[in-house]
Amino acid sequence: MTPLFDTSFEDYWRATRERLDDEFERTRRRFFDRLPASHLATIRAVLAGGKRLRGCLVCLLNDSLGGTRAAAVPRAMAVECVHAASLIHDDLIDGDTSRRNRPATWTTEGQRRAVLLADLMFATALQRMVELSPDDGLTLAEAIATMATGAYQEPLVPTDLRGFSQDKARLYPELIYLKTGVLFGTASRMGALAAGVSAPLAAHAFEYGARTGEAYQIADDLQDLVERAADQTPTPAQLSLLAPAVWHFCADLAPESSSLTPDHAARLRPQLRSAMLAAIEVRLQQAMAAANQLPSGPCDVLLATAPRHIVRAMSLGAP
Repeated sequence: MTPLFDTSFEDYWRATRERLDDEFERTRRRFFDRLPASHLATIRAVLAGGKRLRGCLVCLLNDSLGGTRAAAVPRAMAVECVHAASLIHDDLIDGDTSRRNRPATWTTEGQRRAVLLADLMFATALQRMVELSPDDGLTLAEAIATMATGAYQEPLVPTDLRGFSQDKARLYPELIYLKTGVLFGTASRMGALAAGVSAPLAAHAFEYGARTGEAYQIADDLQDLVERAADQTPTPAQLSLLAPAVWHFCADLAPESSSLTPDHAARLRPQLRSAMLAAIEVRLQQAMAAANQLPSGPCDVLLATAPRHIVRAMSLGAP
């Protein structure tokens, strides 16, 4: 057994990220076999610079359940393509002009070509997984559809609740699952599929990843909306993102209407911070409970420590 399994998660993550970068470089042409070299360079740029957390989860669950690295790589690439494509759409819709310390894709490729590129990456990732197995294809298709459902329904202003339940307190948990939890869960499930395990074990793997992803998203929101903005008046865009968290975590103090003022948001920050930290811990414990349902193996320590380290990795930049 490789000594890598006896190292810390940070060492495993670093080595796996480097290995995946090398493998992606070698397999990109086969993955996107109908693109000319000039367009492959664009794909390379889009995929470059990320943390590879989702791809690492594919490998971690595959390693833990006795799979081969060769089986994990194409699934990791598919998951990373879906993540990168979703970021292209997000940046265009949000008007963000930079990503991972580089110009956002839509600013260099143009809006039309950026949308088409993201669509190409979604479709190609799905095609490659269908070619691997029906289960892989269905798993990735469900993830893409779920993420798209969330993106379409996400409120653009705090009062826009048309797509969600009338219970405003449920909006935030739905958002973090749709935005982040589902793809982390899919990465873990596809790692399990790469190892050829049973459907119940793959379901536990999904639960492990989904709860980890939700904790990651809460930590991201905590940093962006509470910590970094502690001495700043929230912008209208920040209020739109902050409102679902306020309705969920501070229901007793939240405004009765759907509007959230900057003064109200500022007063709620201490309670919001405490509640979000507690929610992160709950999901980390849920991830651990799911991991405990998996067979014992060489990666037990890595599985146990990965969720907490992944949450910490959120503060390192590039999603």
